[in-house]
Amino acid sequence: MKLRNGISGLLLLLLLVCSSAAWTEPITFDIDNQGWEQAYIGRPAGTTYDQIFPVSGADWRASGGNPDGNIYQNAMGSDQRSYWMGYKGADNFLGDLTGRYLQTDIYSTGNWQTLANGSNGDDGNVYARWVIANKLDNGNYNMFVSNQDASIDINSFTDWTTSSITLEKENFFRWPNMADNSQDFSEVLQDYDSIGLYIFSGTDVLSNINGGIGTWNSTSQLLHYGAFSSDGNTATWALDNFQAKPVPEPATLLLFGTGLLGLAGIRKK
Repeated sequence: MKLRNGISGLLLLLLLVCSSAAWTEPITFDIDNQGWEQAYIGRPAGTTYDQIFPVSGADWRASGGNPDGNIYQNAMGSDQRSYWMGYKGADNFLGDLTGRYLQTDIYSTGNWQTLANGSNGDDGNVYARWVIANKLDNGNYNMFVSNQDASIDINSFTDWTTSSITLEKENFFRWPNMADNSQDFSEVLQDYDSIGLYIFSGTDVLSNINGGIGTWNSTSQLLHYGAFSSDGNTATWALDNFQAKPVPEPATLLLFGTGLLGLAGIRKK
């Protein structure tokens, strides 16, 4: 009887923990791209300067994910570089993100480079950077991108890995390094219309693509934006199981740990 009561108590504790920490279901991409989009950056045929390609539906495949379906981008040469995958247009589609963290499974072939490639203030690495943004009716564009230290070095792995970021102001900077617009970071967490990941080089000194220090080179190429293959083979990155989760409070973690210790004691008896 004591054993049964002990286990029942632990199960109740776990239920309370789970109910207080409910989160949105993962976006698994098992059937299609679920409305996620993509953009490349580079120099389309017939143009003389880099620009963002038209936004389109994210490329989707039914297998090869973690598991099953996933969205992905392929890149080879510098004229069409992988740049962005994300979801936009539906306000707060993951709910209020205050006190939460984002998590995704991310895949990389590990053979990436940017045009900066270690110069112009760049550390030589290539990062998938979390982005959350909101565009208001008055034209103000409030966009925050993860710092280099809080981003994902996509040359550091060559398969699927799970990455996350706590949605705290110190993990992000306002892009494109301009004066504050109409919403601060905490307001955008409650009122956003776009979320996803950008591919940038290893510097946080980024300016607007319309020009600025460290942005363009002498041949009108955007040095720090987007990435392509470093070895002549196709470079690929992909996303699966994107979700938002609540950050556990210290008291919740303590209760959970105490419950596990209790279960260990019951099993020992």
